[in-house]
Amino acid sequence: MVILAKPNESLIEHTENTLKVFKSIKESYVNVPEICSVPDFWEHLFYSLFFHDFGKAAVGFQESLKYNKYWDYRHEILSATFIVSLKDFYSEFYVNAIGLGIITHHKDVPFLRRKYRMKTSDDERVFLEKLNQLKPNFDELISYFALIPKWSKEYLGYELKIPNKISFDELRSVYKGTVLKYFIDTENEDYNELHGTYGYFLKGFINACDYLASGSKYGILNAVKNADLYHFNDLRKTQAVAANTEGDALLIAPTGSGKTEASLLWADFNQNKNFSKRIFFMLPYTASINAMYKRLINDLGSDELVGLSHGKSSYFIYKYLNDDKSKDKVRTIQSLTNKIYRPYKIITPFQIIKLFFGVKGFEMGITELNNSLLILDEIHAYDARVTALILQILKILKNKFHLNIFIMSATLPTFLKNIFCSELDIKNVISLDQDELNSFTRHKLNILSGNILSYLNNILVDIKDGKKVLIVCNTVDRSQEIYEWFKLNNIKNSALLHSRFILRDREKIEEKLDNLDLLVGTQAIEVSLDIDYDVLYSEPAPLDALIQRFGRVNRRGWENNIIKPVNIFTEGSEKDKYIYNQDLVSKTLNSLNEVNILKESIIQEKIDEVYSEGYDFNDKKIFNKVTNAFNYYYHELVPFINSEDSNTFYKLFNSYEVIPIKFKEEYLDKLKNNEYFEAQSFCLSIRKGQFIKLMNEGNVEEEKNNYFIDVEYDEDLGLLLSNEESTIL
Repeated sequence: MVILAKPNESLIEHTENTLKVFKSIKESYVNVPEICSVPDFWEHLFYSLFFHDFGKAAVGFQESLKYNKYWDYRHEILSATFIVSLKDFYSEFYVNAIGLGIITHHKDVPFLRRKYRMKTSDDERVFLEKLNQLKPNFDELISYFALIPKWSKEYLGYELKIPNKISFDELRSVYKGTVLKYFIDTENEDYNELHGTYGYFLKGFINACDYLASGSKYGILNAVKNADLYHFNDLRKTQAVAANTEGDALLIAPTGSGKTEASLLWADFNQNKNFSKRIFFMLPYTASINAMYKRLINDLGSDELVGLSHGKSSYFIYKYLNDDKSKDKVRTIQSLTNKIYRPYKIITPFQIIKLFFGVKGFEMGITELNNSLLILDEIHAYDARVTALILQILKILKNKFHLNIFIMSATLPTFLKNIFCSELDIKNVISLDQDELNSFTRHKLNILSGNILSYLNNILVDIKDGKKVLIVCNTVDRSQEIYEWFKLNNIKNSALLHSRFILRDREKIEEKLDNLDLLVGTQAIEVSLDIDYDVLYSEPAPLDALIQRFGRVNRRGWENNIIKPVNIFTEGSEKDKYIYNQDLVSKTLNSLNEVNILKESIIQEKIDEVYSEGYDFNDKKIFNKVTNAFNYYYHELVPFINSEDSNTFYKLFNSYEVIPIKFKEEYLDKLKNNEYFEAQSFCLSIRKGQFIKLMNEGNVEEEKNNYFIDVEYDEDLGLLLSNEESTIL
């Protein structure tokens, strides 16, 4: 009889396939035994994988595979009983560690305690009943031991001895020595190696090998040499320095100066000989992440090497593929992206933050980050709360998991630079000298007294003179008001862009951004959209936000020494106080008051004038509070135990996903027809305060875990919220 692991795969086949992945991982993560101080780590992982599915040989489980029936027990509990054969090879601690890896490779310690805790005689009776189902296939399982010398030599690199021959009567539940002991040790904070890097690696790699083998992927992919992708006649100074910088670094350089290429050249220099270190790009906004995904696929010539991970990444990939079979492809693509497989991943900070809040699968995620290269772009964009979380997590990843960090920004206040350099011990700071910076100058600055409503006719003249005009407002309400005025004044080739559009309509808008006479938007236009306008009119904002807006005008004007105007109003709207610290806005206007040509060399000086006191009182309070709270929470985080309070992580998000009620029937029809991605096209996000206000007013309907809001929606204007407390981008 052939023992099956899956309906179409034998236990021997699946086990060997997991060991093929194991070999690839061992070759890629060569420093793991050193980091976790367990010289025999790879042997422990080898045996964990060898035994991890032995419990599937139970007669009941085999029948469940053949007849598609439910088997009411955990095969992992039976698999772990075979660790008795290793008792003469390792200490009791390490034998039980292997057992814990096996018994938890699908369900965590709290789950096993709730469902299978072996506390009563009835628990013992059920276990023995299921264990006896192994008896008919026990001799077959023992015969597999003879494969260990061959497999270990092929996949581990050297030959292991055959474990002790055991009898069926020697099999015993290992629950108390593994799950229960680990739980008690954790409760008593009697931490050992299993609570640290050794435990993370053991659990993380078992899952990675098992999941990839189950997905018919028998090895992880390596990065390519990025220097081969770029054929510059001459490297810019920042790129040349980055290409020879070992270890962590921080780069400050203008938009368009080749920061992305510099970061990839840095990654080359800090790779291992196999080019197997994982490379992560962390970016703050969906638009910039999607753009980087497309760029890397194009540069690398392969979509297999690049992973994309953010809240709407499945939807984006579905639209990107644009073919009849894309739904199935998306599931496969995203499944692999969630595992240790692709060498390049483009992520938001929340994809890393969630790992440290114990979300299911966090051990594999943290394990993947071991000895990897993390590139953080637009680091200036995060608020004090997220910055504090990022900083604390980077310290852990650097100190415990040997992560290397490359931080880059066009507008980074010195106080933030000093925090990152000090806390992360970054000694390599790369920047341009004054002449090089000034070679990127491309904007003439005008401060206009009053608010935008007083200048609408002036802007109209610019449009009629053939200039491509960009208007940036601070609130959605104001942007909608301005856009409607120009529509009434017969400006047809125009668009409005903010984040209160459903995905379907936002896509339509973004497709035509290159060929507009007028684009009106909110801060949403700051976020790496590839647009280029002739003139900017902007409501007042802190300088770092303004610099991002300036970057959408005359984007590459420095190539031909072209200067174009950017206009800043001295007044915004009443609701700006909910968006920006008004003291920073005032400091920005004062700092820019005497500026005419905005030379790149003075931008850092001006940024530091605005942020001369660092974080304000409230932001300092938030930063310190989050830092202390995270460190307390991290102390409670250990492998093999998922957080039972996932809400702690999701509370970090200050928004709700909703569907305008006019699309309710279409949305539910899509779900009913299993058109999940098409249904997503009706979604948008609103701030928590806005959601609660609508809820209190009785304008929210909940159905099938979806929120439908009774608010007017227009495809040109977006969601028409009134009397709002604040706006989103």
